[in-house]
Amino acid sequence: MAKAEEFYLPDDLYYDRKDHLWAGIENGMVRVGLDQFGQKAAGTVAYLKLMPVGKVVAKGRAFGSLEAGKYIGPLKAPVAGKIAEVNQEVIANPRLVNTDYYGQGWFVVIEPSNLKPDLADLAHGSEQVQAWLEAEIKDYRDKGLFPAEGT
Repeated sequence: MAKAEEFYLPDDLYYDRKDHLWAGIENGMVRVGLDQFGQKAAGTVAYLKLMPVGKVVAKGRAFGSLEAGKYIGPLKAPVAGKIAEVNQEVIANPRLVNTDYYGQGWFVVIEPSNLKPDLADLAHGSEQVQAWLEAEIKDYRDKGLFPAEGT
């Protein structure tokens, strides 16, 4: 598990370095959510809109949108495919994104159409994810987006 300061990112997931979405592979399907770092950067999630089951989405294209304290914008698919499941629980209770980001706070399950090449672009494995997480924390602190540790 990658861990730095208060952040942790499980090793078994794949991570979109730009949008902080995680992708978990389950029986050939891809469950997608927002990682711990991303939810902290976005702030308290107030509203989610997700595309319906059956909708085809391209990698890097929006499958929904998120409104939070510090972020309003699209949620971009880490893999291409068809939306197979939408988490109705997180739509009804968007705060799950902040409180259970690797559990009940997931967004959609995608039936991938190009899995292996799509996963190649995502951060995966403890060393790669650890280096990326540490760089992201430093970058956000340098920009003043997160207060210095201990303040």
